[in-house]
Amino acid sequence: MNTSTDRAIRASWQQFSLYSILIMVFVGLFTNLATISLIAFAGENIHIPLTVIIILVNLLVAAGTVDGISDWDAVRLDYDDEEKKTHLAERYAQTNTTFFKVLLCLIFGGVALAQLYVIYLS
Repeated sequence: MNTSTDRAIRASWQQFSLYSILIMVFVGLFTNLATISLIAFAGENIHIPLTVIIILVNLLVAAGTVDGISDWDAVRLDYDDEEKKTHLAERYAQTNTTFFKVLLCLIFGGVALAQLYVIYLS
C-alpha cells in the first residue's frame, strides 16, 4: 500500500470526501435560505410541509457532513509510514475532526430549531 499509485488513489479519495462535505454544506445552506424565505413570505398554509423539509434537510445535511469528515479521516489513517512523515500528513494528524463534526451538527441543528421557533412560537 505504499506505491505511488496507492498514494494517488488515497489522495483522490480524500479530495472526493472533501467535495462531499462541501456539497452537503452548500445544499444545507441554500435549502435553509429557501425555507427562511418561505417562512417570511409564504402564508400559514405551508407550515406543516415546511416543518418536514426543515427537519429532514438539516438532519440529512448534518449526517452527511459528519460522514464525509469520517471518510476524510479514514483515508488519513490509511497513510503508510513514509507518507505519515510528510508535512501535509502531519498537519492533517493535528486536525481535530470531532470539533468540526460537533460544530456542523450544532450549526444545522441550531438553524433548524431557530426556523421552527419562528414558525410556531413567534
